[in-house]
Amino acid sequence: MANEGHSHRAHQKQSNKPFKSKHASKSQLKDQAKGRTHRPAVKDAASKSERQQSQKVQAKNLKVNRRNHAKQVLDKKRQIVEDQKGIFTGKNRNGDRVQRIVAIVPMTDDVDALETAQLLAQAVGGQLTGEGAQRSLEVPKFHNQSLRFLLLPSASQAPSLFPIIDTVSAADFTIIALSSESEVDEQGETVLRCLTGLGVGGANGGVLGVVKDLPGGNASLASTTRASLHSFLTHFFPSIERIHCVSATPSASSASTSAMATDSSAEPQPSSEATLIIRALCEKTPKGMRWREKRPRVLAERVGWEKNAAAAAAAVEGGQENGGEDRPSGFEGEDLGTFVVEGVVRGNRLSANRLMHVQGWGDFKVSKILLAPSVRQQKRSHAESMTLDGGDSATTAPFEPISVPDDDADSLASTNVPDEDDFGMDEQTWPTEEELASAPAALRERGEMPPPARPGTTPKLKKVAKGTSAYQAAWIIDEEVGELSADEAGDDSDEEAMKDGEHDEAEGDDDEEETEFIDTLADETASVSARPFADLSPEQEQAQLQEYLSQRAARRNVENQDDLDFPDEVDTPLHIPARERFARYRGLKSFRTSKWDPYEELPRDYGRCFMLEDWKGMGRRMEKRVAEEGVEPGTRVIIHLENVPRRLAEERNPLYALTLFGLFKHEHKYSIMHFTVQRNTENSDAVRSKDPLVLQQGFRRFAINPIFSQHTMRNGGKGANNVHKFERYLRHGINASVATAYLPITFGNSPSLLLRVPTTSPDAEDASPDQHIHLIGTGALLSSDPTRITAKRIILTGHPFKVHKKTATIRYLFFNRADVEYFKPVQLRTKGGRIGHIREPLGTHGYFKAGFDGPISQLDTVCLTLYKRCYPPNFGKVWDGQPLPVVSKERVQAAAAAAATAQADEVEMH
Repeated sequence: MANEGHSHRAHQKQSNKPFKSKHASKSQLKDQAKGRTHRPAVKDAASKSERQQSQKVQAKNLKVNRRNHAKQVLDKKRQIVEDQKGIFTGKNRNGDRVQRIVAIVPMTDDVDALETAQLLAQAVGGQLTGEGAQRSLEVPKFHNQSLRFLLLPSASQAPSLFPIIDTVSAADFTIIALSSESEVDEQGETVLRCLTGLGVGGANGGVLGVVKDLPGGNASLASTTRASLHSFLTHFFPSIERIHCVSATPSASSASTSAMATDSSAEPQPSSEATLIIRALCEKTPKGMRWREKRPRVLAERVGWEKNAAAAAAAVEGGQENGGEDRPSGFEGEDLGTFVVEGVVRGNRLSANRLMHVQGWGDFKVSKILLAPSVRQQKRSHAESMTLDGGDSATTAPFEPISVPDDDADSLASTNVPDEDDFGMDEQTWPTEEELASAPAALRERGEMPPPARPGTTPKLKKVAKGTSAYQAAWIIDEEVGELSADEAGDDSDEEAMKDGEHDEAEGDDDEEETEFIDTLADETASVSARPFADLSPEQEQAQLQEYLSQRAARRNVENQDDLDFPDEVDTPLHIPARERFARYRGLKSFRTSKWDPYEELPRDYGRCFMLEDWKGMGRRMEKRVAEEGVEPGTRVIIHLENVPRRLAEERNPLYALTLFGLFKHEHKYSIMHFTVQRNTENSDAVRSKDPLVLQQGFRRFAINPIFSQHTMRNGGKGANNVHKFERYLRHGINASVATAYLPITFGNSPSLLLRVPTTSPDAEDASPDQHIHLIGTGALLSSDPTRITAKRIILTGHPFKVHKKTATIRYLFFNRADVEYFKPVQLRTKGGRIGHIREPLGTHGYFKAGFDGPISQLDTVCLTLYKRCYPPNFGKVWDGQPLPVVSKERVQAAAAAAATAQADEVEMH
């Protein structure tokens, strides 16, 4: 009983090591040393005192090193902060303080950007200056800063999407102006998603949310409205901390405080939150976006266009001699001149050797860059030495040229000239007119006849009564009279010929003499061209256009669903041999590892493109090169662009900002560009490969017809053999797809936006009824790699007719014996997972015997997989803002058939 209160000592109590130690661990010391080693202590010293003295010196040095390292870290952080402030810390080379660019984006129609800017100016007792869409505000209250507001139209209007993108891409800060009464519509949400896709308002911030009015008289309702707007905006921009109210009337929450401080009859004062916004704009450091800050840009404050006839004539002559390398493409036959732009250089250094990109117009060469006078001198003199108001005449500016092109200047040559074009070494050339004229005589001398026309290229002949005109023959129904083509007329079987003979005898001998064949295609073309063309009414044109678009959308939805249910499965044609229909396809033992020569049978467009060995490495070198030459950021300059069309100055909307971006070297040349695309979950449209779309690649915008493929994550996106599966449709899902197109080279990880814009029908001038712009997907630039193979897969399916263990007789995969022999080396597989090969053909109707690696089921499906390399259809061009044409697959096939018919007729005529 004495031991009941006894307890043993807790000698096995667990003692864990603290999570954070006061001293650095060995690995931390090793990382801090960064490979440096200290000299060991002197062990063979003469005495103990010398060893102690040596240890004291080493300890002192270690302490000095630690202090020096801490000082270097602190200096580096300070330098980073100073670099981020950049051109806003002091005065530039002109003696002026650089303005901070602020873009105001109203999200609804009841919000006005100019009114929002005026409320912000009243908050600090300032006054807006300027006209149009650019207003300036001097703020001496906060570090004597200067703001420039870029006023934009409502985001709910579809045409304002691209001006908002261009303006925000050039701004340092963005103000999203919301309404407390109206909700943001679908088009406004598309604008916000596009800004998010470009990297606006990410980790760098730079986006502020404001609301004009909050519900007065009810503090709870005002607080709820503010919280709702904040929740909506943080869905797109998580860095926004709160929604500021810039109303001229104090909010309900501060109504009692304002009533005690001011009289009820006094004028309404702006809220204190507007002052906080101005202070944030003046003191906050704009970090910007990396893809934008590594390139120079100039926001046009004043523009002008001057005609130079001598220079234009010299450019025309030079363009004819050197292949048009000094003239921009797409402006042939237009009035060209010099476009003058005044503004401040931002981002990186600007050099006259590099090309400048004007958004929506293309790339142009720089003739010279001048140092512009300061704003104070311009205000003091009230007389400018150069005309920048768009006049036709301008005097030479007596300003100092600070950058002119030299021998290293870039040319406007965007495509390569293949070697065979230079030396006439083509393997296949189109015959000249002399060769076509001499061909019939040469054939008659040798006694040779022209080769027969291909099936489907010869006009069809109708069997009609003698004396029937072409117009009457066009109305005769084929089922009643019968339709025969030139190839089918001589290939009828004996049985059909006997039936026709019996039918003719029953009808009488007179019908045989009164029957003739009429070329309905040629006569119909002649009769149609002879008849006058009658325009339909606008109502009829619109009705036909809507019917065509609805039928096209329904057909695309059916094809999209079929591709989902039976991916890549196609039916073997009955009337065309499979070896001819799929002649361009090949079989692969393993799609993932089988070798494929990337330079095999390339199209001619590949010869016009440029290939870079190390795209990423060259991009880094070009970025370092730009930072070493040209005009430093913060300098006010006047840029002269060569050979700019007059339309740019006349058709430019003064309500929208115009920004010039400098290009890296080689960024004007075309190559095969790949970029990732992640589908927008809010958009459910069927997007097929080669559809006309608009690509927003950073600050450049192109009209393209991309092809889509799977995104391989292994080996840096290349996989084992750099072969990637072609996708007929751009699918939703967690995995991104890769889009490929012929585009100018772009270095860096630029963001990409894929959009669908209004389209036009080739049969009508009316635009599509859907005038909204839809965001298809977002992504980023992947690489420039012409060796990346996009392989289209097709699957031919057959049915096991008879099965005996591992051997089966397959039918419906082919329909003739020659196709079985042709595809015999290709490996077979079943949907059940079995692998097999063709052993021997059976009969003449496409049956064959196949052996598999295991027993197969009677209900299984036998598949034969073939692959073909795909290429983009055409070169992407700078999008000019016009609706894209709708070209369906049926129209392309009809145009190809018409071209083949015309070619056959021309050969027959000669």
